Amino acid sequence: MDGSQWSRGWKLIVQSMTAFQQYPYFILPILSVWLIYAPSVLYFRFYFNWHRHGVGDSLVIAFFIIAFFSLCILLACNVLLELIKQLDDDAPSLTGAIGATFRKDLLNILPLALAWAFIWFALTLLEALLSREDDEDGGDAQLDAQSAAEAIANFGTFSLSAAFLAALQKGVRMVVFLILPAIAWEDMNFVDASKKGLAVLKAHLGEFARGYALTWAAAMVVFLPPGILFLIGTRHHHLPPLVHIPDGVWVATILYMGLAWSFCIYLEQMFVAQLYLWHMKWERKFEVARLIKRTLPAFEDIEPPALLAKVPNLFGRESSTSARPAHERS
Repeated sequence: MDGSQWSRGWKLIVQSMTAFQQYPYFILPILSVWLIYAPSVLYFRFYFNWHRHGVGDSLVIAFFIIAFFSLCILLACNVLLELIKQLDDDAPSLTGAIGATFRKDLLNILPLALAWAFIWFALTLLEALLSREDDEDGGDAQLDAQSAAEAIANFGTFSLSAAFLAALQKGVRMVVFLILPAIAWEDMNFVDASKKGLAVLKAHLGEFARGYALTWAAAMVVFLPPGILFLIGTRHHHLPPLVHIPDGVWVATILYMGLAWSFCIYLEQMFVAQLYLWHMKWERKFEVARLIKRTLPAFEDIEPPALLAKVPNLFGRESSTSARPAHERS
């Protein structure tokens, strides 16, 4: 395995973090989703009476909750992509990005969110069927700072099946995020955007896999502090916690997890968005070389795009006619 392949993936991660340092408000749309998600989790965990509903009704309710948040996440990520596109003009505007998202992209995001929701729901249902939760509170947990943190983090007993499904969830999420730039940047409809995103995935599966691994490693680092708190400050197999952690620390942990989750989603979307933009740049050079009858460039010969370099027409639609070069080279 060539180390330069990992260095290219790492370069996209570094560019994502550099963009965050220069434009920290880029994370605000995703953070706003978490500000809706956290109280929703607490309500449905501690206050919603699931026993009043049958299994069928509960499944329907769960699906609509998942569909709602899949839409919210994609809307937030689309706003981020619109902000990135505005870097061409050197004047990213959050209100302008929100307006563009709802004005031209919403109708195509809706079916993508629905498709993702079905997969997300199926994996969640499978996880519920495979898991055997150790319900130490007898199902009557009281809401306090610690239980709120555990609920929001979905903290529970580790199992290989849960870990596998969580990894699969992340992979599906990043594929969905890879489809989104075709909607935001190239104004494609849902069907064409899905075809384009999957074509980019097929053409650059290795880069995608390295991005998956790098963003997973970043998430492990970011979530290490709350992970340690959960290990030493919560009960395991009916054993008491190793140390008592004050409520104030748990409240701070909840706030930290909100920022950490938002940053991880931001990093995933930024990585696959740059991979998509890299593909667009390759298509442009591929098409130019084909027209002037020069040697067709390989994807690896093209430098990854520099988001903050103010390259003119970086997102120009004429630069990416289709994903056809990927198939012509195979």
